[in-house]
Amino acid sequence: MNPQRQASASEAGFTLAEMLVSLAVTALLLIAVLFTFDFNSRVARAQSNVSDLQQSLRVAQDDIVRLVRMAGRGSLPLTLPGSMPLPQGLALGVRDNVPNNQFMFGTDEATRILPGTDVLTVRGVFGPLYQVNVAGSATFDDPNAPTSGHLTILDVTPGGATQDLEPIKTAIKTGTPEAIFLAAAVSDAIQAVVELNPDPGSSSIADHQVVIAFRITGGTRTDKYSQLSTGGTFQKAVENVAFAGILEEHRYYVREEHVIAGDRTSDLAPKLARARFYPGTNDPYKGEAGNTHLDLADNIVDLQVALAFDTANGGSGYPLLETANGTNDDWLFNGSADDATAALWQGPPVPAIQYVRVTTLARTDRRDPKYQAPLLPSNLENRAYASGDPLNSYASRMYRWQTLRTVIDLRNL
Repeated sequence: MNPQRQASASEAGFTLAEMLVSLAVTALLLIAVLFTFDFNSRVARAQSNVSDLQQSLRVAQDDIVRLVRMAGRGSLPLTLPGSMPLPQGLALGVRDNVPNNQFMFGTDEATRILPGTDVLTVRGVFGPLYQVNVAGSATFDDPNAPTSGHLTILDVTPGGATQDLEPIKTAIKTGTPEAIFLAAAVSDAIQAVVELNPDPGSSSIADHQVVIAFRITGGTRTDKYSQLSTGGTFQKAVENVAFAGILEEHRYYVREEHVIAGDRTSDLAPKLARARFYPGTNDPYKGEAGNTHLDLADNIVDLQVALAFDTANGGSGYPLLETANGTNDDWLFNGSADDATAALWQGPPVPAIQYVRVTTLARTDRRDPKYQAPLLPSNLENRAYASGDPLNSYASRMYRWQTLRTVIDLRNL
């Protein structure tokens, strides 16, 4: 038999101490790797949340800017003498810093307005503005005191340009009693708002034209529509119609929503919403309650609107001069001392509006327990965020915040 061979030093293996040291080093490396992965994961989540926040801000502002830029299209004025004074104007209106327990429609909880935010109303002809033949296109039941009439709209303007008749055809086909805006040939400063009578026996559709029937009085909403007309009534000059279109009204607001539906003590999950009504009324468009809360963007916690006018405070023809405290300038609703009923804003004459400034405040979808945002600004336009405001609480400041501000040049006012 061969004697048992002795193991060499290179074959002896690890000692217990060496194994323990190796395990400790491996554990430290694994912890470092896991910590790196966790850190990267948290950074990625935070960046994803911020990216969603920024997208919400962009979506919210894009929709508002698009319509506000067209406010008053069709020659709808900012205000009418003796009616709808600022800030509740005709082409534009603002409900400033809405108090608690306010709703966009009745007492529908789905339209509860987040307290302290603004509501922005925009009116105008946002679809096709039809040009018609002044002579013979409009007929009325009584030339002296008309209560109804008909208007022929061709798919080609008097100048030869094509016109898209589909929106007005759709209104007739679906039986939608749209508000029809009529502008007089003698001056686009004279206009009337009447009610479409979509009854097939009254309005008709042909290959290259539509004949719309409308009511001046005696309709479901004609009393409200007449308040949007020059002088609050149908004027004889409008019988020579030059332009016509479907008048729309949209209202932007922050809808109070919560993580637990119906539980106002649960976390906020607010949304920027747009409501559409028949112009000058509180009747949802097409009678559908869903049109009072069309959500545009998530986690928008504030909407603030300021209006710029050309007043004596800002010098001649240039309204963008401000003082440090936001008072005694050309901007309404940019400082806590602004009073919309003051003669400076109400006139006469009513100062010419120049710009609308829209500010939206958004937050991320989720809290980050290891993050504390700075306190909200002491003044966001004319809304003051005190240190004790719920949105400045410790738990609320775990969200990341961001504001976006846009100054909109009004094309039609």
